[in-house]
Amino acid sequence: MNKKVLIVDDDQDIREIIKIELTNDGFQVTEASNGKSAVEIAKKEKPDLITLDIMMPGIDGLETAKLLKENPETKDIPIIILSVLAQDKKEYIQGIADYVSKPFKPDDLLSRIKHTLNETTNHKNILVVDDEPDVIDIITICLKDKNFSIVGAKDGQEALEKLKIFTPDLIITDIGMPRINGFELVKQLKKNPKFNKIPVIILTGTFITKDDKNYGIVLGASRYLTKPFTIDTLVKDIEDSL
Repeated sequence: MNKKVLIVDDDQDIREIIKIELTNDGFQVTEASNGKSAVEIAKKEKPDLITLDIMMPGIDGLETAKLLKENPETKDIPIIILSVLAQDKKEYIQGIADYVSKPFKPDDLLSRIKHTLNETTNHKNILVVDDEPDVIDIITICLKDKNFSIVGAKDGQEALEKLKIFTPDLIITDIGMPRINGFELVKQLKKNPKFNKIPVIILTGTFITKDDKNYGIVLGASRYLTKPFTIDTLVKDIEDSL
């Protein structure tokens, strides 16, 4: 798969067992024996996935996971908790991809790692920009059973602030908003090499004129979504844009 996995465990034998299984399957493997080293290596190496023990000296696994999820550089790296304590999932922080109990079968762990990486690859992040919180809530509810994560922003200014630490796969934006409106947001996005390839869906009411629609397309929007919309229409427009 040519993916990189960071193994974090204070038990060298456990690290070696996982490393052998992963390298035999074509993975690149890096190791850390404690939480502090794990955070430093994760920021430097940017692994595709982390396996993380809980009971370690110094910074334990849960605190390590919290530090990783709070850091913009590492927050999107999927983490699999690997511990004798993994049965009680209720106590763990949100954002953990999976929990595997020790002792484990190496081939079962490999299967869980591949499944997590496959889900992560297919998972998409969407930034929804609208000054009506209800609209953001409706879109979040509509997509809750799909493989999408929603981040909201109340206007173009807040969207640009969030884009400093977060790069979505797609942006849905309203037009009429305070500070920076939807058209101006699209214009600024398309001028920035970091964001100009992100597809943008403009969300609008039925009142929009043909000239306004053409203007949005000229600016670089991929399509329009008219309020009110159905779940099927929303999902189809998102999938077509992606």
